[in-house]
Amino acid sequence: MDTLFTILAQDDASLFESITGFFQKGGVFMYILLICSVASIAVIIFKAILLSQNAILPKSLVDKLNAYSDRGDEASANQISSELQSGDSVLHRLCKVVVDRAEHGGDEVQDAVQANAREELVGMQNGVQILEVVIVIAPLLGLLGTVSGITTVFDGFGNVDESKMTLMARGVSEALTTTIAGLAVAVPSVIAHSVFNRKIEAYSARMEVLLERFTGAMRNHGKGQDRAA
Repeated sequence: MDTLFTILAQDDASLFESITGFFQKGGVFMYILLICSVASIAVIIFKAILLSQNAILPKSLVDKLNAYSDRGDEASANQISSELQSGDSVLHRLCKVVVDRAEHGGDEVQDAVQANAREELVGMQNGVQILEVVIVIAPLLGLLGTVSGITTVFDGFGNVDESKMTLMARGVSEALTTTIAGLAVAVPSVIAHSVFNRKIEAYSARMEVLLERFTGAMRNHGKGQDRAA
């Protein structure tokens, strides 16, 4: 058992030394890329939670809205009323706007829903801009590190002695390492950015349909604020 722990400890130490050596080879640009990587990971985790289905379009409310839109009966209206009082998703908040403005004209309801929907859309997009910045600057930082490394290599061409060879080797390592790191940071950010944007578009389209049906059902079935609030 002690031998197993010893082997694991040695492996951990070796891994730590490898990571440390990788950063040292890349020079100062690696630490800037590390900051970009941490920011990207934090945003990805934050957006994954924020854009979960329960936070945007909870199935329980979607089912109740569809039931009310199809039947328009008192029981369905009461179920929606109870659901709106207990939830706080994006769809919950927009449905509350519909209910609160139900006694007014259809145009006023539509304008209120659109205004609040734009505000909710901005909230869903918060943080995506950080990914956009990382996507742009990470490869550029990698390229900058590459140029810096190549410059170091050329500086060693004048007098190729042992010290210059070491300098040239360090320059090559810096050039290759920063390029790899820049792409390694940018690629996951690009994927996450695309996934989040597609989810936001899909959520927006789905909510538009649900709210349009809900508003029309309230108007057609004569459900005002007293029925659904």
